[in-house]
Amino acid sequence: MGFRSANTGEGVPLSAVPLYVTCRICRLALKDQARRRLLHIGFAPGAQVTPIRRSPAGDPTAYSVRGAMVALRREQADEIIVAPDVPPSPDSKSYDSPVNAHKLCCHSQVPTGLMTPDNFDTLARRARTRLAYTVPGTMRIRGNPTPKYTVALAGNPNTGKSALFNALTGLNQHTGNWPGKTVAVAEGLSVHEGAWFRLIDLPGTYSLLTSSKEEEVARDFICFGAPDVTVVVTDATCLERNLDVVLEILEVTSRVVVALNLVDEACRKRISIDISGLSSSLGVPVIPTVARLGRGLKKLMDTVQAVADGRIETDPLRPRYDERIERIVSLIEPWIESAIQRDSCSLPARWIALRLVDGDPGLREELIERLEKAVSEGGMSA
Repeated sequence: MGFRSANTGEGVPLSAVPLYVTCRICRLALKDQARRRLLHIGFAPGAQVTPIRRSPAGDPTAYSVRGAMVALRREQADEIIVAPDVPPSPDSKSYDSPVNAHKLCCHSQVPTGLMTPDNFDTLARRARTRLAYTVPGTMRIRGNPTPKYTVALAGNPNTGKSALFNALTGLNQHTGNWPGKTVAVAEGLSVHEGAWFRLIDLPGTYSLLTSSKEEEVARDFICFGAPDVTVVVTDATCLERNLDVVLEILEVTSRVVVALNLVDEACRKRISIDISGLSSSLGVPVIPTVARLGRGLKKLMDTVQAVADGRIETDPLRPRYDERIERIVSLIEPWIESAIQRDSCSLPARWIALRLVDGDPGLREELIERLEKAVSEGGMSA
């Protein structure tokens, strides 16, 4: 199947493009949420994209797009229409002929016979591209390594959380349903400084006070999944809105790292953020990142590992509420502290008291069930 220039809006599916051939995205055939997800992780019309690695089974494939490594299933790549990113020669009509354009972008073999300068340049360009992307992060891990740490990636929708997850895990990921739920959760493996990390890409949530099944899954994993570290991904261009869920998570766990993503967009919008001041106010590390370009990810993982190891001790901000709420909490908290035997519970007694006061029915039932189990078994494992 051939295609014309990107200007005509016609092309071939991204899944048909051979490895290490750079093309340009014409359009996305997907709609609604699926389309928005691809746009958010960088697959926007006009962007360059290069297939750089396929799994042994042929699916999924890792792509380089806007500096990030992103793995897509074939059915997703089928809906991304691309055109060649090779400029036509002055005496050819490459873009006018679908067949010629297809040869420019999607041929996998150099024609036999005389090695022309054009063919040599094509081979050299593809060789340079292959070398540039042959890095450990894009390769599928062989065997079944045992992760040392579990890291939850949380945050509002559209903050670049999935782009961060894809950049860190490459092809080493799969999707499954949370036990008892129909909501899919992505899980992947990453290695940093010789240690394996299990990364969980939680559904986007605006609050731990849930209003959907997706938010319920995110809340339950943060509260009861016992991650070693929770990375809260925030959008530097609208930080105030993102800080609500950061403060809520800080009430649950002290092992938090804030990834201040999209700092490049914030800079373009002339938004200045005092990162050290923000970190001091929150009491946890704040690391600036640009996930789609891979910037700041090493420092982020260095910090995550240090928090998991205990080399970085956090002192998270604990919000104070009005006097009436604080008085009620002060009455409930000691009883909860005694009931759950704090050394066997990862949830703060204060947070449990607050949740019982705010009256979320689903969470209240879950907490009461666990508190009853704590009393009967002499402890509680969150």
